[in-house]
Amino acid sequence: MTQSTFDEATPAVITETLLSVIRLMRKQVDAAMSAQGLSLAREKLLTAIALEGTCRPAELAIVLQQSPRTITDAIDAMDRDGLLVRRRHPTDRRSQLLELTEAGKQALAQVKKPKQEAIDRLFDGLDPTARQQLLISLQSIETLAQRIEEQN
Repeated sequence: MTQSTFDEATPAVITETLLSVIRLMRKQVDAAMSAQGLSLAREKLLTAIALEGTCRPAELAIVLQQSPRTITDAIDAMDRDGLLVRRRHPTDRRSQLLELTEAGKQALAQVKKPKQEAIDRLFDGLDPTARQQLLISLQSIETLAQRIEEQN
C-alpha cells in the first residue's frame, strides 16, 4: 500500500492501511519466531495454555476466539511435536485437559527475544509521542468496534 497524504485520511483508506500494516507485522514477527522453531500461531496457543493453566480444548477455543476444529487440528500437531500433552479429565471421561510440556515451555522462552526484536524494529521510526498517539487512536477504534459487536 502506498503512503497516503493527510487529505486522503478517510475511514476506508485508514482501514485498508491498517489491514496492510497488520498483515506485514504478522508476517515479519512470524518469520522471526519461525526461524527459532515456533510460529506466531503456535506461540499464541501455547501462551494461552500457559496463562490459563491446565485447560480443556473447548475453553481454549473460546479464549482464542477460534473454532473448536481449528484448535483441535493445532493441538494434534503440537501434541505430535511434544509441545503439549493431553490428559484425561479426572471427573469427565469425555473430556481432555491440555498441559504444556517442558519442550513447550522452552519453545515459548526461545522465541520471546526474537519476537520482541521484530516488534521493536517495526516501531523504530516512531518516537514515544507518536507511539502514544497511535495507541490512543487504536484504543478508541477498538472500543467503538467492541460496542458495535456487542450490539449485533
